[in-house]
Amino acid sequence: MCKKGRKPADLRKTLDGIWWILVTGCQWNQLPERFGKWNSVYRFHLRWANKGVFAALLARHVEQHGNDGFKVIDATFVKVHQDACRFGQAPEERGLGKSKGGRNSKVNACVNRKGKALALLLRPGNEHESKAARELLGDLEDVVVLGDRGYDDDTLRTHIKAGGGVALIPGKANRKEEPFYIPQIGRERRVVENFFARIKRYRRVNTRYDRRAETFMAFVNLAALADWIRF
Repeated sequence: MCKKGRKPADLRKTLDGIWWILVTGCQWNQLPERFGKWNSVYRFHLRWANKGVFAALLARHVEQHGNDGFKVIDATFVKVHQDACRFGQAPEERGLGKSKGGRNSKVNACVNRKGKALALLLRPGNEHESKAARELLGDLEDVVVLGDRGYDDDTLRTHIKAGGGVALIPGKANRKEEPFYIPQIGRERRVVENFFARIKRYRRVNTRYDRRAETFMAFVNLAALADWIRF
């Protein structure tokens, strides 16, 4: 039998505590007492992160409100704090990459035309964003896919076309044949950059302090869900 764990004494207070950590980026043991015992709030967050609670909530909301015929994809780097690097698991399995500036992660996002998150993936910072594109896009039936030149790849275009979608991705400068592209529509790519700017206002997203990929992505999914509600 799966261990469900004890329910929080005050769910609202526990969620407020998790939200406070998301906004401030503070250490868990600095959580104010008005939210309850910091270790209890942390353990609930860890349990929910391992179960994918916030990701499931975002997916359910997207299923009900997300489809508008557009999928805009991009990725953003997240600097990894030194405290997040000390863990026994392999760095690549936790979405940690290595660059000249140290460890970093990359959050890949797919948003709709209004800039609301449809899907989110965590990858090492040194992995090219096009490798996560197929998993990120999901169902492509009757969908227009927008991306920057980093996604200019013939196999990805073929995948989008085979799924019933249309790729509007500009070609790189060294291309011999310019692919199909409408610049007026392609300018809509700015919505994904605006999405990253909004969720990076939360300090727990802007810098990765979490050793576990699950707990960090729980914060990212919570920020994306709040973005749906607030804007």
